[in-house]
Amino acid sequence: MLTCSAYAQTRDYDLAQTLSGLSVSQKKLLYQYGTLQTYAGQPVADSFWQQHAQELKEVGHAEAGILAKELLTNTELVYKVKQPSRLQALRGVFTASRLLIGLAALIAAYSLLQLLSRYWSRIYGWLYARLYRLFRRIFSPRMLTWELLLLSVAGIYGGVLIGDEMLRTVVLQVSVFTLWAQLTAVATRQDQIKRYLEHVVDHLERRSTTKESIIEVGLPALGATLALGWLMFRVPEEWYGYEVVVPGMVALFTLPPVVYLYKILRRLVLPFPVESRRADKQLAMYAAATLLLWIALVLLPPLRPEILIAVSVLLACMLLPMSIEEVTRCGTKNYIWLQLLTVGWLCACVLTGGQQTIPMLTWTGLGGLLLYVIAKYWEVPVLLGYSWKNRKAVGSLGMAVLIWAIASLVRWQPQWFIWF
Repeated sequence: MLTCSAYAQTRDYDLAQTLSGLSVSQKKLLYQYGTLQTYAGQPVADSFWQQHAQELKEVGHAEAGILAKELLTNTELVYKVKQPSRLQALRGVFTASRLLIGLAALIAAYSLLQLLSRYWSRIYGWLYARLYRLFRRIFSPRMLTWELLLLSVAGIYGGVLIGDEMLRTVVLQVSVFTLWAQLTAVATRQDQIKRYLEHVVDHLERRSTTKESIIEVGLPALGATLALGWLMFRVPEEWYGYEVVVPGMVALFTLPPVVYLYKILRRLVLPFPVESRRADKQLAMYAAATLLLWIALVLLPPLRPEILIAVSVLLACMLLPMSIEEVTRCGTKNYIWLQLLTVGWLCACVLTGGQQTIPMLTWTGLGGLLLYVIAKYWEVPVLLGYSWKNRKAVGSLGMAVLIWAIASLVRWQPQWFIWF
């Protein structure tokens, strides 16, 4: 079985090399060959192959079938005009007519504004005298908060019906952000974003009671999480699965179990007693909570892979800086534990990505390992008493050699880095 597996990996490697060495015209011929195989039958495809065999000397007949299927599966056709035609000319005429109509509309709007400018002072005075009290009530800070909240809900509910992808994305993104912001404004009873952001920072830094954190931070974040979770299943775009992690994690960090188990969670990352800064303790607690969430997502039935990928990237951004001694200054025992935890989790990330067939998760783990090796290249000599002062050029050259060696290893044994 191992021999068969090694043979299959070698064959895939040879095919990948062959495909990367083909010219554009040769790839076009293989694509046409695969199309004829699929839609016209093997005899027609064989006739086409015999006509163009001289142009594809590097590819055998058996290999051509495999490469043709690969190109047919992963090629996207793009319409590009190569020769002018009557159809293209008519399209240009219609485009020019639309541009002229738009120009006429702009000129008409400018002319109307010029006419209105003569009477603008009178119109403004009349409107101001009659609508001042109404607008003062409608656009008061408190009423404006509720109005924006209702508009955001309407934007989320109606935005999924928009056909254009770009416009739909803009409407939904603005609506979700406005929903989260206005829910926070209502919960904190602060109308200005600068003031309720200060409240959010205070709650995340544990400068308030648990009840206030849940009401003023957790519930608005939960509302944004539910909105993004609803969008995940209503629109075809995949990025909402990544975005739902941000408010979801904020809501998680304010949950009573996380708050009450603050010291226990912190000891999962910093198990040995040490005098450390408040920010480092909070980061350790957040990293531990995120790690437990990651383990739960791996063990639970498969959900959307985007959620697991986003949590993995977030956790990597926490563990990698914490594994640097100068960042946390957590003592020798905690430092060694952080190295084991970081490397162990990155390896688990790679294996999980291979087991669940999530390439992005595997590359997150491999990218994290690469960043870890580079960071240790600069850090370990300093811990041993070496100084990079006035030697940064030599250090950069050594880092370039290290990255080149890793890239050479990837090219030499690519099967070691394919886990699915």
